[in-house]
Amino acid sequence: MEKLSVEFQIRHSKALFLIGIFYVLIPAAIALRFIPFEMRFILLMAVTPVLFFLRPSKKTRNVDLGIELKNAIKSIIDLVPITFALAILTVAIAALNEPRYDNSELTIFFYLFYALISCPFQEFVYRGYLFHVLDVLQIGKWARIIVGAILYSFVHIIYADPYILLSTFIVGVLWNIHYDKLRNLAGGTVSHAVLGVLTIVLGLI
Repeated sequence: MEKLSVEFQIRHSKALFLIGIFYVLIPAAIALRFIPFEMRFILLMAVTPVLFFLRPSKKTRNVDLGIELKNAIKSIIDLVPITFALAILTVAIAALNEPRYDNSELTIFFYLFYALISCPFQEFVYRGYLFHVLDVLQIGKWARIIVGAILYSFVHIIYADPYILLSTFIVGVLWNIHYDKLRNLAGGTVSHAVLGVLTIVLGLI
């Protein structure tokens, strides 16, 4: 019994350490420019494989991180209504306002990188991996959803834009509700890619 208690404390401490370093300290360091803003995508590409191998628990499986074929199609289909509704809202907001950012210099290669690499990596870090870490901490469903959305929004502090912080929190809650139900990264990844590309093209972020 004492051994189990010690193992739990170790897992608990490791989970808090991972959140503190990867989800709080690194974004804060970029926001304060201790780490150059231009390094953000490089850091994402470096952190993702590190987290993949730095498992919160010895018993962690890929399926625990949302990586599996089961429910992949269902995960994508279930998010279509939300993605479509948010896409319509995004277009409406863009139509009623001037572009907030000039992204005209971005090339097709950026969008391919964003949709095919950045979005899957972000979903792994902020849905698959983070939810498993929160599972290790044994917090409830809505605590996972809200804490996950706060941390997902917090990483966008690097842009110093309240609109981005609010919008990523809201969409983070929606994606988290969906992920918590099916525990599959496919739907969130596709939705993230579609909405992300759309908001960048329209100059909202």
